[in-house]
Parts: sequence; C-alpha cells; structure tokens
Amino acid sequence: MLRFFMFAFVLLIANSSNAQDVGYLLGRVIQGPFKTNVLKGGELSFLQTGNAEFPVSLVLDVVGADNKKNRSLVDKYDVAGSDPKIESIFFYPVKGKKNVLVLVSWEITSRGIGTYGTLYQVYGYEKSAGNKLVVNKVVRFDKNLSGMEGYQEGEEQHFLYVNAGLIKTYIDKMIGSK
Repeated sequence: MLRFFMFAFVLLIANSSNAQDVGYLLGRVIQGPFKTNVLKGGELSFLQTGNAEFPVSLVLDVVGADNKKNRSLVDKYDVAGSDPKIESIFFYPVKGKKNVLVLVSWEITSRGIGTYGTLYQVYGYEKSAGNKLVVNKVVRFDKNLSGMEGYQEGEEQHFLYVNAGLIKTYIDKMIGSK
C-alpha cells in the first residue's frame, strides 16, 4: 500500500510540473506560425499567455504519426522592465546544426539610476535526441549575444546584433555555422 501512495505522489508531482506548462501552451497567437525544417513538419508560434510573469511563450506544433498536432513548449519569456517583444525569428546553423534563433527585446526605464533604452537577448534552439527543440547553450551563454542599447547606470551602451543579418555574421565569425 505504501508503494502505491509513493507511486501516486511521484505521479502527482510529475503531472504538476507538466500542468504548470499547460498555461504556456495556450493563448493568442501574436506571431506565426512559422514552418521550420529544424524538426520535420514543425511549426513555431509565439503566444500571448496572459501570465503576468511570463507573458510570451514559444510553442512548437508537430504533426504526429496519428495525424494530430502535438504541441510542446519551447521556451517562455519573462518581464524585464516591460513585456518581451519578439524582434526576429530565423533559422540558421550553429556549429553545423540547424537552429531556430530568436531575438527578444525589452524596453527598460529606470532613469533614477541612469538606465534606460532597449535590452536585447538572442536565444537559440536546436533539435534534441528526443526530437524536441532545446536551448542551444552555446548561443544562450554567449555574453556578446545579450546587451543594452541605451544607457546603463549613466554609461552609453551599444548592442551590435539588433537584426538577423548581424547575428548571422557574428555566428559565422565567432561561433561557426559549419
């Protein structure tokens, strides 16, 4: 009997984490769908989730063997001074693997400390062994692929990669697309 309760408890915890993601799978499409060949038959969409902390999510729809669309959460974007704005989505290889690249921005206004302008972050996603899209850590943790265009604590700042062309050039030169 104790085993049953332990199994039920573990199942409840596992389902509650999946249940938390359900809210990010629903919402109004604000951009997309975008067909992608990173995953065969995949379509990506950005949703307005209605969540105060993570108002925008990126979801992947893939038609399964049963001819039904299966939706999964790729990522969710938080509030950082303002709601996230999707500047660009494009597909480009990183170290020889097809990737989905997303440029997200936030308007920052904290004039009291001399910080205002636009904060940028480039996100990369690649196909995992489980046929899902997962965060490309090389892109995510590259300090040059996030930055501020404006002023930070009174110091003028410039973010160099504000569009797909500039991001591709950076990847080619600094990370490698092949």
